[in-house]
Amino acid sequence: MLYEELIMDSSTLIKFNLFKTLTRLNNDHYPVTHLAEEMDLNYQQTMIDLAEIDRDLEELHENHVSILIGAGKINSFNISSTIDEYRYFLLTHSVPFQFMLYFLNEPEPNVDKFCEKYYVSRSTVSRKIAKFKAYLHQFHLRLTYTDAGLVGDERIIRIALFILVWLGTRGMYWPLKVSEEKAEQFADACAKYFPLSRTYLGRLELKFFAGIILSRLPRNKFAKYDKHYDFLLQKNSYYDFHEIEALLDIPLTPKQIKGESSFIFFLAHFAPFYTLEDDESLQQTLLDFSTRLNPVYSLTREFLDYVRKQFFKAEPELLDSPLILGNLLNVGFSFYVFRQVYPSIHGLVVQPQMQAHSNQEFQDKIDQFFSFVRKDPEFQFITDEVLPEISKTYANVLLPYYDRVKYSKKLQVSLAMEHNFLLVKGLYQFLDDLKFVQAEPYNTSKNDDYDLVISSSLLLKQEHPELPVYFWDHSSSESELISLYQKLRNLYTEKNIY
Repeated sequence: MLYEELIMDSSTLIKFNLFKTLTRLNNDHYPVTHLAEEMDLNYQQTMIDLAEIDRDLEELHENHVSILIGAGKINSFNISSTIDEYRYFLLTHSVPFQFMLYFLNEPEPNVDKFCEKYYVSRSTVSRKIAKFKAYLHQFHLRLTYTDAGLVGDERIIRIALFILVWLGTRGMYWPLKVSEEKAEQFADACAKYFPLSRTYLGRLELKFFAGIILSRLPRNKFAKYDKHYDFLLQKNSYYDFHEIEALLDIPLTPKQIKGESSFIFFLAHFAPFYTLEDDESLQQTLLDFSTRLNPVYSLTREFLDYVRKQFFKAEPELLDSPLILGNLLNVGFSFYVFRQVYPSIHGLVVQPQMQAHSNQEFQDKIDQFFSFVRKDPEFQFITDEVLPEISKTYANVLLPYYDRVKYSKKLQVSLAMEHNFLLVKGLYQFLDDLKFVQAEPYNTSKNDDYDLVISSSLLLKQEHPELPVYFWDHSSSESELISLYQKLRNLYTEKNIY
């Protein structure tokens, strides 16, 4: 389930999806009938929703010019808000999002006060947060209704809240009552442990995570120390357990400080964050996991040996990348600590069909590996619940590398173009840069082999209507290359799924 499907009700979701479609039209006289057909909506309802979107945009921007231009047409160039702005606007009117921010920000939240503040009934709240509750339940978190809160592992609660707040705001808005400046100071103090801190969005993510932590502490919601951290944190001078004391406005006991500090150190490892090989935190991770006795390193080494033999015989050196090892260690460490499934951003932003693997054999073999190794007492943290998730996540880390080897089926693309090098050289260069495409001049005898035929004339389509022809205008701009890439990528995904 995507984030918007989780947080928005059905009518709001239709408006949001309509808005997303509008932003892609780039048309100043687009018929509403065409839009309704594309969205599988009736014309009357589409007009009603477009009028609502227009009013929303006027509320957001007082100088907004209507997108409705009469004669049943719209001008998409009049859109005055970005997708992120409009998403947040809709979310601030969405009960699940309001409810989440309410219990994050209020010192003594309860459902009656919430209903009074937002003019909704208890039954409406219960109905509209049903999907939200179900989402949290899969991570063993319970959304309490009467006193408006979350019950469960405080670490997983914070991860879930961070993801849900971050995806709603995308860093553009600060919806927390805790001081943004205080959160930034807290994040800066912890930044050295996080590879995220080296990127612009990563620093914003850290600030939001700090905001969630600082919002929970005054309500006596503390993270506890976990014995599964021991091999990484004990007698390790890299981690300073007392650094956060000066940053907190409330006094904590030594036990609470240990729990909160260790949670921050754990967060630095709970996802496959690494993207740069020269990252100091990556080097520290590789050093710690390889020199301190632990099952995560053993598991990951066994896994890499296994997939090297199964899938990377032709290019075994691909698996020598420290980025692969570091990211797999982080994934394994998270499951080793939690011993259950936990929330991820990936699960809420990537379409389910796009999460499928490019070759089912790849995933099946990885499933077999984890099913076998979990019998080893050292790897008993791979429970029935953990098994499918750790297998899928390890596979996801390797997937970009797997796609580079010969086992993925490349797209067979042909060009039916004029025989003029100056006309076709740019397109051939573009296709050559796409590692998942094999391009060649059009050959009528190979019609059945082609996944796509790019042609500068539609005559080919008239003569061979069964051919998958993509019309290419030689005067096309760079934006048309983007459309072509999207078409090719979708075809590649379809070809390699299952």
